[in-house]
Amino acid sequence: MDSYHGSVNTMVQRARDAGEETVWDRMEAQGKRCAFCEQGIRCSLCSQGPCRITPKAPRGVCGIDADGMAMRNFLLQNTMGTATYMYHANEVFRTLAEAKPGGAFEVKDWGKLETLAGAIGLDVEPKDTLPKRLSTALIAELARDHKDPSPLVKAFAPAPRQKVWAELGIFPGGALQENTVATANCLTNVNGDYVSLALKGLRLGIATAYGVQVPLEFVQDALFGTPTPHAIKTDLGIIDGDYVNIAVNGHEPMMGAALIDAAHTDAAQAKARAAGAKGLRIVGSIETGQELVQRFEVDDVFVGLTGNWLNEELAVATGGLDVFAAHMNCTVPTLADTCHRHGTLLVPVSDLVGVPGMDEGVIFDPAKAADQAQQIIAM
Repeated sequence: MDSYHGSVNTMVQRARDAGEETVWDRMEAQGKRCAFCEQGIRCSLCSQGPCRITPKAPRGVCGIDADGMAMRNFLLQNTMGTATYMYHANEVFRTLAEAKPGGAFEVKDWGKLETLAGAIGLDVEPKDTLPKRLSTALIAELARDHKDPSPLVKAFAPAPRQKVWAELGIFPGGALQENTVATANCLTNVNGDYVSLALKGLRLGIATAYGVQVPLEFVQDALFGTPTPHAIKTDLGIIDGDYVNIAVNGHEPMMGAALIDAAHTDAAQAKARAAGAKGLRIVGSIETGQELVQRFEVDDVFVGLTGNWLNEELAVATGGLDVFAAHMNCTVPTLADTCHRHGTLLVPVSDLVGVPGMDEGVIFDPAKAADQAQQIIAM
């Protein structure tokens, strides 16, 4: 059994029977993993490596020990995650600047914007200019100097923890500067002290949580509605081949939200029926799908969430997806091959996405989102 989920097992076996490789097969093919890598005691950062820590060689060529090497590897992985979340946040903040009544994006929860404005000392009035002013201010906050304490952390983190962080010297500034400092600490012969590296990691985590993730979620709540409990559908079985199905995949909800709005129009549904389908549906995938199902009701147009990134190849292998719109994060490098086998267009909607053999992209631009949604539907 490859999964506890029945539909996943069915599709894994169907793919194998068709001679298609999936993440499950590649996992098995890897076999026993490198024990040095599993412990974080293998390093190839410089031209003197790769180095491995062993009883006979307790230090790398540069002199770093096992603890320092493992923590440096861990911190470097964290910097990549922070960079990706900052990209997400920047895209969301750029989208906020385009919010206006009757536009592709409108403010639905002003309270979240007012909370953010209060956190960074921005005047709420005049309210009609608040989205654009707040967008500019939040982007600037990402780049706040690392020695200048972040007002976002001060506003949203628990006060008792802030006191501890200040005593430890890990109260952060802006996440962009913190990420720069953390990455610089990972260079060979800069920082080999595991305690110092661990503190840098904690500081980066605080900056990411309260200076990036909290404000980006607040802005998404403001634009698409604050999540409320409601029934959703989650399974590969939400894909119905009698419909034109556009899957929205990745980490950000903006293009998915624009597609949901466009797909609810009579014109879009008529276009799908004219092509011989019963209609047009939007299918959520991984984090983009999760962001959407929190905020949009599941109906006959937006049909729910297929699952996480492990089953995206399986979703395509059903043969029921017409377009796989790939936003940043979690589009596997083999997906174009799977899409070509099943007549699915792999359309990147972020300039971060790069998959060999993918189709021409429609790179998200918040000022053109409504037109871009129509462009994807027309494919």
